[in-house]
Amino acid sequence: MAFIVATSTGFPSHYYPQKVLATALRKYFLAMELNFDLDTIDRFFTNVAIDGRYFAFPLDSFYDPPGFGTMAGAAIDTSVNILEGTVSRLLEQGGLEPQQVSQLTSVTLTPAVPSLDIRLMNRIPFSPNVKRMPLCGVGCMGGAFGLARAAEYLQCRPTEASILFAIELSSCLWQGSLQRDLYSLIKQLPEDPSQYTNIIMALVTAALFGDGSGAVLMVGREHPLAQPGQPRVIESRSIMLPNTVHLMGMDLIDTGTRNILRPEVADYVKIGLRRAIDPFLADYDLSVDKISRWIVHPGGPKIINAIEEEFGLPETVLQPSRDALAKIGNISSPTVLYILDRVLAGDQPPAGSYGLLLAMGPGFSQEVILLQW
Repeated sequence: MAFIVATSTGFPSHYYPQKVLATALRKYFLAMELNFDLDTIDRFFTNVAIDGRYFAFPLDSFYDPPGFGTMAGAAIDTSVNILEGTVSRLLEQGGLEPQQVSQLTSVTLTPAVPSLDIRLMNRIPFSPNVKRMPLCGVGCMGGAFGLARAAEYLQCRPTEASILFAIELSSCLWQGSLQRDLYSLIKQLPEDPSQYTNIIMALVTAALFGDGSGAVLMVGREHPLAQPGQPRVIESRSIMLPNTVHLMGMDLIDTGTRNILRPEVADYVKIGLRRAIDPFLADYDLSVDKISRWIVHPGGPKIINAIEEEFGLPETVLQPSRDALAKIGNISSPTVLYILDRVLAGDQPPAGSYGLLLAMGPGFSQEVILLQW
């Protein structure tokens, strides 16, 4: 379907060790006199196995956050600034001029109208006739989802080139929404114990997500940049589990935004991926043991462990996912693109080897891509 020519990643300038972020949250609880076990913060920030995360917005304003409108505009501007560097490096690595790109696929949760791709086109001189596919609302699945859709475009246009980019700025939540939500929930807790679940979800969100971007340059099979040895997208599969919308997502609430990430997600990951992967591999007379590279969105340690357990994988197979989680945290849609970039920077498997790239997200949905070198 499509050849992967180059990959690139980009991050904001602020990097906070996990202990620094946990301490900031503890201090907020103390300053606001919130009656909640502070050891719970440390436990969740430790259990996610993250060393540190990139933040676009510094902790300096944590106790005096700007208004929602100010933050929304800052998120858009910062996203475009980061993307300009990420995509420019991608074009340089691929040896392609912007005008030679026929299609742009963009993925983000940042609410931007016009979309980020149009804004980026005013920074990088893509053709004004470039075909655009902005995608929103797919969350952590976005990197795999966008890669699959861009590859399908190139299957029908084998002489063309396409760029996928994804960016998420989860540190926006630390600019008021997280604080207001936790304050409101904890104040309700004595009269409404059911709010404890929402508090835990807020703490997991605070412990898990970071900022970053990823980009991929792909070409059709008849493009001059399509060369032997490059991984190519063979096919993709999508699956949605009915009646699971409540498991993962993001709600708009009176205090801002609230990330939804319920503990049952790990169990549903097993179900969804099993239903997607088994028939997919069977169509190509493949089995799990024939997959040389697993490029898996980590979600969190429980997700990685669930996938290993379900498919009987040795721990080393998903080490790239663990390494990514430790170094940058969960950056939502670009995470799997970051892992792809790291995998392609290392030793490559023999020609003819297969790989699986997969991610899961709101819906509850999974996207699985079969690669071959």
